[in-house]
This record gives sequence, C-alpha cells and structure tokens, in this order.
Amino acid sequence: MITRGVLLFGASLILAVSSAHAGDASAGKSKSEGCANCHGDTGKEDPAIAGMDEAKFIQDMKAYQSGERNNKKMKKAAAGLSDADIADLAAYYATLK
Repeated sequence: MITRGVLLFGASLILAVSSAHAGDASAGKSKSEGCANCHGDTGKEDPAIAGMDEAKFIQDMKAYQSGERNNKKMKKAAAGLSDADIADLAAYYATLK
C-alpha cells in the first residue's frame, strides 16, 4: 500500500514539474524580437530555429547560458532569459514550420 502511494505521489510530482515549465507560444512570440535580429521574423534565417523541438531548444539555451556551448552572440542573448522565457520561446519556435 505504501509503495503504491509513493508511486502515485512520484507520478503526480513529475506531472506537476513538467506542466510548470510548459511554454506559452503566444508569450514566446512577443519575446522573440531579440531572436529575430539573427534568426529572422520567422525563425528561418541561418541557423534556422523554426520548427525546433522544444526540449532541444531549451537544452541548447541552457547550454549557452552555462557556457557548455560556446557562441558569444548566443551566450549574450541567453544570459538574461529566465526559465519561463526560454520555455515560451521554445513553444513559439516549435509552432513555426
């Protein structure tokens, strides 16, 4: 009985954490002005980010913030973004084809 309760609690916690970081595409669109300077209004400029998987986008942005990925422009662009900003941008660019 205790094991089942622990499993249900764990599953609930995972769902809560994953939904807490769900991005808002419309908010991402309003935050994308800085990205558009290099990636274009539609995210298709080289390097293209339109249609990029949300998880990959978030992973890449976190890597720029931490310095794991080394690109001066992207490190500067990512530096001021919150987790919510990154999630919103990821959601927005994922909607673009």
